[in-house]
Amino acid sequence: MAKKSQVWGGRLTTAPDKLNISFCAGRDVNPLPMADELLLTYDIWTNLAHISMLRKTEILSDEEHGQIKAALIQLQQQFEQGEFKLDPSKEDVHINVEHFVTTTQKVEAGKKIHTGRSRNDQVSTDMRLYMRAEALELVGQVMTLVRAILQVAEQEKESLMPGFTHYQPAMLTTVAHWLTSWSQGLIRDCQRLLQDLVLLNRSPLGAAASFGTSWPIDREHSAALLGFDGVEENTLDCISSRGENEARLASTVSLLMNHLSTISQDIILLSTPYYNMLVIDDRFVTGSSIMPQKRNPDFAEVIRSKAAVSHGILTSLLGIQKGSMSGYNRDTQQTKYLVMDLFRESMGAPLILAGVIETMTFQREEMLKQCEFGFMNSADVADWLAREFALSFRDCYELLSLAVRYSEKAGKLTDEAMAQAIQETGLPVEITSENLAFLNTPAAMLDKKVHTGAPSPVATQQMIENQQHELEKLAAQQQQIEAQAEAAKKQCFQS
Repeated sequence: MAKKSQVWGGRLTTAPDKLNISFCAGRDVNPLPMADELLLTYDIWTNLAHISMLRKTEILSDEEHGQIKAALIQLQQQFEQGEFKLDPSKEDVHINVEHFVTTTQKVEAGKKIHTGRSRNDQVSTDMRLYMRAEALELVGQVMTLVRAILQVAEQEKESLMPGFTHYQPAMLTTVAHWLTSWSQGLIRDCQRLLQDLVLLNRSPLGAAASFGTSWPIDREHSAALLGFDGVEENTLDCISSRGENEARLASTVSLLMNHLSTISQDIILLSTPYYNMLVIDDRFVTGSSIMPQKRNPDFAEVIRSKAAVSHGILTSLLGIQKGSMSGYNRDTQQTKYLVMDLFRESMGAPLILAGVIETMTFQREEMLKQCEFGFMNSADVADWLAREFALSFRDCYELLSLAVRYSEKAGKLTDEAMAQAIQETGLPVEITSENLAFLNTPAAMLDKKVHTGAPSPVATQQMIENQQHELEKLAAQQQQIEAQAEAAKKQCFQS
């Protein structure tokens, strides 16, 4: 094993996954950048699109446009090389950029850069560019997780396991059926993120303070250069609605994090020695500073808590928007920090889980053994009786309820218990020892569950194929939005 940095882990055979360690450490040892530092590239992009529009409408001359553009590209290069830092005395990213152009680069024409706009529409535009990029990154991570789940599900279609309701043994299922329940929810999360992007991907630039401008601007031109699908039309709504897209994304991310939290809880429980159904790979467990034997699923606990954080962010975003008069209000500044925290805390969680799921080991023999206890076949036996003897399900349910009670000590349905239950209910049924032995076999009824979405191998294979097909369609949508944004950015930043 490679040299470890932690005090724990001597019992582990492989080094901890670096992303997992960083994810679990969180803000404890990882510094946060300035909020506007995260917006700097987007603000430069917004400026490049804006000055292109000003040149098109002859508000800037070709020479003035060229001078300002050269200064903006120089700023981006210095930022990427770590040579430019935001000056807090300049208040925000917008004034820092304007100061760099007019003062540092001494471009006199830079004083015209703010013509026909306000910081109100400028920051709204920056935030939409930021959120679009983050949402595309997050949906890509979720797709990576879905692919990992489906790949493992392909291998586990016939691996039996207990299913649970109320944390108690319920009915038999398969590992693949369990896994594809995860991926189905995650696919909905991808759909929601991409739907959010449809509403988000419209330009507020040109709305100015809230009420437009007397300059003859071309909002559609700058929107195209920013990779937007069009403009957000009403200028007052452009500014008043800041925080709305943030809240919609927070709602979607909260649902995503709920799904990731459920996956995490499943893994926590099923990997305990008391369930003993799966083993988490050494790369994704952590240890204790005092207990040498520990193999802790910290990643899963962190994900559960981050789900709660996303809920709090959603509530805050909804609260900030309510009650403000139409137009710009400084309240909305806080939405910037909240949505950045939203993406910061959720990003990486899907990739961690993808790694966990790809490498975890299923204890198939132990799962099969557990399938033989807890009377998890009783509902299927009731169904079999109802079909075999043309009886109502409810009557057969009552018969099985008695049979389970009389079989409690044995741990599975017995001939004697079934005979006593049949006698007491008076139902016209006859079950041979061979019938009961078959019905007590864990896989006996599973293959008959062939309807859409059922846990039989045949039905599960169809589910896997359906989900793969849907994932391909969603990936194509994601790639189209990314390609449109990248092409627009390249056009703006090219010298």
